[in-house]
Parts: sequence; structure tokens; C-alpha cells
Amino acid sequence: MLLFCLGLAYGLTHFLPILAIPSIWFGLHWYIGASGVLVALAGIWEFRKAKTTISPATPDKASYLVSGGIFRVTRNPMYLGMQLIIIAVIFKLGNYYGFIAAAFFNFYITQFQIKPEERIIERIFGEEYLHYKKKVRRWL
Repeated sequence: MLLFCLGLAYGLTHFLPILAIPSIWFGLHWYIGASGVLVALAGIWEFRKAKTTISPATPDKASYLVSGGIFRVTRNPMYLGMQLIIIAVIFKLGNYYGFIAAAFFNFYITQFQIKPEERIIERIFGEEYLHYKKKVRRWL
């Protein structure tokens, strides 16, 4: 999905080059991209420390509810990191139309990945997860 949305942002930029982002913002993409990588890696690090599954294809194999580190700020740091990488590429490409790809990524990942994962994790961890959901937002 990440690669699809990056391609979509690139395509929109080249086929609809009307809404250019002011060049004053062009250097910002390095900071946003680096932040995205760091946020995603922080999530991976916490999963590895807890020795639980990192695979989004097998959330039913979760053995531990990770709620420390970056997971105190967001319930989905890997997806948030990907979203930041998409935004960084949009700034690099310099066209506001790329934000259509960012919105699509957010919608798709939330509906078809995060919500199904949340149902499985809620089934596994019950009240502990419900309490965590009340304290920490899905994205930010």
C-alpha cells in the first residue's frame, strides 16, 4: 500500500502539475521523511523488545500488548511512519495533489488493516486493550 500511494502521489504530481507547493518548503521533506523512518523503527523496536509478532498479516499471534515507548503516543507507529514518508515524498515532488494519495493511504490502512487488527487484539487482550484504546489515539 505504501508503494502504491507513493506511485499515486508521483502520478498526480506529473499529470496535474497545477497546485505547486511553494519552494520555501522543499527542504522540509528530509525532516518529515527522517521522522517517519524513526517513528516506524521505534515501533518495530518496541515489538522486538516485547518478543511479539510484528507481522500485520498475523495479529492473532500477538503474545504481548505493547503499550510503552512510542506506543504511549500512537497505537500505530509503523503506519504513522509510512504516512509521514508519503508526506515527505509529496513535499519533495512539490505538488499539493499528492495529498490525495496521503488521504487515500489513511483511509485504506484504517479501514482494511487497522480496524481488523484492533478487533483481533481486542479479542485477545480484552479489557487491557480497551483501557489502552481510551488512553492512546489511533494515529496521533
